[in-house]
Amino acid sequence: MTPLRAELTSKWAEAALAERGDREWRGVALSVPAVVRFLAGIREPDGHIALLIEAPLATAPATMLRVNADGVSLTDQREPHEKLFRVAVTLERESLRDVFEVLATDIVEVVRPATTSGQAIETAVSRLEAWQAFLRSGRRGLSREEQIGLLGELAVLQLLAREIGYDHAVEAWLGPLDGIHDFSRSGTAIEVKGVAGVGSFLRISHLDQLESKGLSVLAIARPRFREGPEGQSISAFVNAIREDIDRAAPTARRGFDDRLLRAGFMDGDRQPPDSAVFFLDNMYGFEVRSDFPRLTGSSVPAEIVDASYTLDERTLARFRIEADGLARFAKMMDGPNA
Repeated sequence: MTPLRAELTSKWAEAALAERGDREWRGVALSVPAVVRFLAGIREPDGHIALLIEAPLATAPATMLRVNADGVSLTDQREPHEKLFRVAVTLERESLRDVFEVLATDIVEVVRPATTSGQAIETAVSRLEAWQAFLRSGRRGLSREEQIGLLGELAVLQLLAREIGYDHAVEAWLGPLDGIHDFSRSGTAIEVKGVAGVGSFLRISHLDQLESKGLSVLAIARPRFREGPEGQSISAFVNAIREDIDRAAPTARRGFDDRLLRAGFMDGDRQPPDSAVFFLDNMYGFEVRSDFPRLTGSSVPAEIVDASYTLDERTLARFRIEADGLARFAKMMDGPNA
């Protein structure tokens, strides 16, 4: 348990023992220096725990804030007589207590570097929205297949970062944000199909996935992983990229962590039952040209509104590009984002 999480749990216990009054919250301030005030709160009369973030009322956004995730809520409270603006992030379902402790700790960590109260509140809401996506997935740890998929996207992120830098690479990573393509920027898009072992099938999950309308270039990246003692867990992959980002482009860190959370990854994520570790064995891809075999919304009858299908990559040799070809496409993502 981190020191901040330990302080939160200790302050919640302290707040729970405080004398009840006629106010909605019993709160104990955290010893965290920041432009806003953090408190461990207990809500009356139900006793639910919360993270409270308080700022001057003058810094409150023009529109009221409200987020309802699966078992967690964010409410906007304004106290004109106290000139106080309060955001309450509250645990609504006790079965999520362990996750909520991590969530609350994480929000404090990402909010406290903010330099203004407005920026702090904006960061807190954005981070909770990322947690909302995680909670709605109903997952506690990624499956083996999901880990391979995320590893593939991380490998492509590293490839992009070598060509255009982490700021642009993270900005282009749209898969966790429900983008049409996993990576897209400046008219170039890359769809990622990671695989472990010797599989040759490319599974296309919906009609938009290989749609190139409005793009200059569309490619499929094929990161191929193998298991072995020299490999790394997904947590190790993530931490290595975080270290690179912190050195080269620290402003990209928040966006990277938000996308990880939206993709279903949480620090300390469970590994598969066999504790598998992977290394990147090869990286190649396929250029999706006009004659590439695919189904898209613009190529099927209007009556077909969605479909999934599978391609055998062994039949796609004429479209294959190697890692240097993917790198050339990555360079095309440099420049203003269209």
